[in-house]
Amino acid sequence: MVATVFSMRKIENYTIQELQEAIDGMDQGKYPERHGNLKAELSKKKMEVQELNNRIAGLSGSIPRQGAIDESRNQFTFKRCFLACCCSIGLLWLVLGVLGFFGFGTVTANGEQVQGVSALVTSVLGGGMSCLMVGTVVWLGEKALRVFEDA
Repeated sequence: MVATVFSMRKIENYTIQELQEAIDGMDQGKYPERHGNLKAELSKKKMEVQELNNRIAGLSGSIPRQGAIDESRNQFTFKRCFLACCCSIGLLWLVLGVLGFFGFGTVTANGEQVQGVSALVTSVLGGGMSCLMVGTVVWLGEKALRVFEDA
């Protein structure tokens, strides 16, 4: 599909997002010339955006924000929030499960301490549920904060 879209339109008419998607979806080894052309056009467009940002900043009398192009990559999404929870809370649960696997009394299920494989499975399930709950609450809180900020 990328090659079809590429051949139907001139490369100059692509948006930055379309260029990035085309580069990400293209086999660099198979189409090195197209890949190079897309990367060159992407760099050109990013420079144009930077020049326009500097020009806008000069007209408004403010300092341009660095990385204005890359803001779309750092959007606060549920996926990113959930993965952040997995990297913190989930890792803690995993460590507790591994300790429980080796016989330490770190995991409790149904009011009893479990060891071995059941401790590992219980900790993975508990960690997943904890990450899902905390991620959901934080994501909803961020959405509510945006509503109040925009009001």
